[in-house]
Amino acid sequence: MTTTTGRLARHGAVMAAGSFVSRLLGVVRQSMIMMVFGRSLAGDAWAVANTLPNTIYLLLAGGVLNAVLVPQITKASRDPDGGREFVDRLLTLALLGIGVVTLVCVPAAPLLVRLFSSNSWGASQFGLSVLFAYIALPAIFFYGLYTILGQVLNAQERFGWYMWAPVLCNVVWIVGLGVFLARHGSGVGDPGAYTTQMVWLLSGSLTLGVAVQALVLLVPLYRSGFRYRPRWGFRGVGLASASRVAGWTFAALVVSQVGLVVQSKVLTSVVRGDTGKLPYDSAFLLFMTPHGLITVSLVTALFTSMSRAAAAGDDDAVRGGVRQGLTLTGIATVPIAIGTLVLGTCLSAVIFLGNTRQTTDAIGYLAMAMMVGLPAFAVYYVTQRAFFAYEDAKTPFWLQIVNTGVAVAAALGSLALPSEYRALGVAGGQALSNVVAAAIALVLLRRRLGRLGLFTTVRTYVRVTLASLPAAALAYGIFVGAQLVLPGTLALAVALVLGGVVFVGLFIVVARRMRVRELDEVLDPVLRRLRGANRSGARSA
Repeated sequence: MTTTTGRLARHGAVMAAGSFVSRLLGVVRQSMIMMVFGRSLAGDAWAVANTLPNTIYLLLAGGVLNAVLVPQITKASRDPDGGREFVDRLLTLALLGIGVVTLVCVPAAPLLVRLFSSNSWGASQFGLSVLFAYIALPAIFFYGLYTILGQVLNAQERFGWYMWAPVLCNVVWIVGLGVFLARHGSGVGDPGAYTTQMVWLLSGSLTLGVAVQALVLLVPLYRSGFRYRPRWGFRGVGLASASRVAGWTFAALVVSQVGLVVQSKVLTSVVRGDTGKLPYDSAFLLFMTPHGLITVSLVTALFTSMSRAAAAGDDDAVRGGVRQGLTLTGIATVPIAIGTLVLGTCLSAVIFLGNTRQTTDAIGYLAMAMMVGLPAFAVYYVTQRAFFAYEDAKTPFWLQIVNTGVAVAAALGSLALPSEYRALGVAGGQALSNVVAAAIALVLLRRRLGRLGLFTTVRTYVRVTLASLPAAALAYGIFVGAQLVLPGTLALAVALVLGGVVFVGLFIVVARRMRVRELDEVLDPVLRRLRGANRSGARSA
């Protein structure tokens, strides 16, 4: 295993640990939210309100802030003062920007809710969503602050805190949801049943959790010796390239926002009792969990090294980073996608326990449709970061148009489907958009960097796919058998645990027999630590 791969694996392991705990708690949180609302009008009202700050955060974090901060901070670190003045001015501008965005969005809550919801909503459902939004929208500032402080830490290769901070957010939110369930019970689906206190408890827990998530990053920054001083003169300090990147990324933000609006309107147009926005959001969380745990963890560490290589004009190193990112993420995302196609409804039934089988099956089918595009989404994410490393946000903008265009076309086409299938059409369109965008992104990146040398990577993808198939077949047999001999949810829980263990074990055995060497590069550091821990435990005993 190369030194670079080993360092990337170590950084990825630290971030993956934090991401794993955070996303595990995130799944618990979403399960509690489904317990609070179920499939209901109030649930969709909450889902739209929660979408507003969360969407803006995702767009900023995945777009303007990430695209600008890491390459700029990394480049500035070579200045005589270590880039301190530049970073101060860049952070001042970023903080000012997210502050303005927050101040504009909060009073615009009714307009934003109307933008993301169906015109068929009644007054009580719309009013409840607006109340939720007023309290939740200030979280935009803290989401942005978290991203800004986290990217300064990432540029210093201090990755752990950035991934562990969301754990605190989820803890605060889970406590708030627990208090709500204890006081008001579950299945509160009537918008008219919500009091001001209930609204504050739900939305306030969200905003408080995000604030804690952001502010805790001040601790490692202070310990690292970083001292921020506001600087207001933005001319003549080299921010022109950052402004160009931000401009194109903001344009991509607008395109993506249009797509999210269309999807939200389609999802909130379903008739009462059919699968709407809250179940879709729950399925999307299942889709994003492996992406955040694996792809984001690996590529966050890789992005810093690719930015350094791009700044130094070392295209070979960037190509190597792209190959690493595609290979390591593919080893995980391909079997996860295939495994979910077999055990998706078992997963949703166990996670969203307390809901009806019809509701959990609906979430499972949506997650299965989205997971088809999981490996492609990882490819798209890696190639997008390669362009950002060169401070090229124009190409990702055009890729975003493709991605959003396909998703929007599929969402609008879903309006022709019966109400009960519209959400599934939107989910399938999301997967298709990722596949198309990933294919085009690879073509454009090859034009930028020349031959990428992906023969070994493609061969790994093929072998990993073939290794997953017998594991999936055996897991499916367990799924069918469990339902024949066990009742209801117990059968699904047993199928998930037993089928999941068998799937993973058989996949690893077959992949190793097929000489997927990169699998050992991922597993060896973990196995060495486990063996070391066992030896240490044996000595202490």
